[in-house]
Amino acid sequence: MDNNKIGKTIASLRKAQNLTQQELGDKLFVTDKAVSKWERGISLPDITILENLAQVLDSNIYDILQIPNTQNINIENVLKEEKVKIKKQMRKQIMLITMPIILAVCIILFKLLPFGYNIEHLRYFHNDNKLINLGVPKFSFLMKNKENSYSYKSFRGKNILMSEIKNYVNTLEHISCNNTTYFYDSNADITIIDYYVKGHIFYNTISYNIRNGNYCNYWQIKEYSKKLGYLDSFHTLYSEKANLTIYFLPSLNVANNQNEWLLNLDIYYNDGKSQKTIERSSGTFEIINDELIYYRTKIMEHENNITIPNISYFVIKDQKLILKDNYLKDYEKSIILK
Repeated sequence: MDNNKIGKTIASLRKAQNLTQQELGDKLFVTDKAVSKWERGISLPDITILENLAQVLDSNIYDILQIPNTQNINIENVLKEEKVKIKKQMRKQIMLITMPIILAVCIILFKLLPFGYNIEHLRYFHNDNKLINLGVPKFSFLMKNKENSYSYKSFRGKNILMSEIKNYVNTLEHISCNNTTYFYDSNADITIIDYYVKGHIFYNTISYNIRNGNYCNYWQIKEYSKKLGYLDSFHTLYSEKANLTIYFLPSLNVANNQNEWLLNLDIYYNDGKSQKTIERSSGTFEIINDELIYYRTKIMEHENNITIPNISYFVIKDQKLILKDNYLKDYEKSIILK
C-alpha cells in the first residue's frame, strides 16, 4: 500500500462528489483536518470510518485502499500494519527535522555556556627553565609557545572565553605600575602582562603574554635606573669647590619578590683645619614622577647644631638630584648631587 496514492485517491473521489474537506468531514463526523491528513498520506481512516467513507465517495474499500478484492485479505489488519508504517515514517521525518535543530542548539550552548577553565602546567624556557601555571578555558586545543607567549585554539564563543580568562587572572595578585594593572602568580613567579581572545571565522585564539618574575619590579628597576643612572653608585656634590663632602648611595634589595630601595647618606664638612660629621644616616627611598623621597629609618651620627629631617625630597633632573628644603644651607646654599 502507498499512503500517498491512497490520499490522492480519496481527494480525487471527494472532488468527483463536489465535496469540500469540511463537507466530507461533517458527513463522517470528523474534522476537515483529519480529511486533510488522509489526503496528504499522513494518516489513514479508521476501519470504523472506512465503510462510511466508501459509501459517501460512491466507491468501495478495496478501490480506496488500492488492494485486490480477495476473501483472504483482512482489511483491519492491513490498516493496522499501514498505520504502524506511517508512525515509523513520521518518527523518521521528525528525527530528520529535529536533529539539525538539536545540533544547532548544542553548538550554540557549547559556544555560549561557561564551562570554566583548567590549570595547565607548562614549561617556561625564556630566560629560565621552570614549571608555570596558566588558566586555559576547557575544550581548548593546539597549544603553541613562542618565548614569552602562549596560545590556544577553541571553537567556543569569544565573549565566554574572555570571561573565563578574566575569572582566572582575577585569582592572581593584581600589581600596578606604568599606569597599568598586571597579574602576578607568586607561586610560579611569573606575571601575565596581557591576554586576549582573537576571533576567526571558525575558531578563536586565546593568547597570554607573560614575563618571568614580578614585572613591576623589573619595570621599576628600569625606570629608577633611567632617572638615577647606575644603581649602587655614589652621587656626590656637583660643585667641587664646596667644603661639604656627600656620599649618596642608593641600592636595591629584593625580598619576598618585592623591591626594597635602600639609601645610605654620609655628609662631612671640612673647614680647612678639621673634618666633622654632619650626618650619617640610612633608610629607604622611592621615586614618584621626577622626585626622589628619602625616608630616614636610622641616624647613626649628626651635627648637633642642625635638625636632621625624617624625610628629604630631591628633584631629579638630568640624573642630578637637587635637595628641596635645604637643611644644609648653613654649609652650602644649594645641594646638587651628580
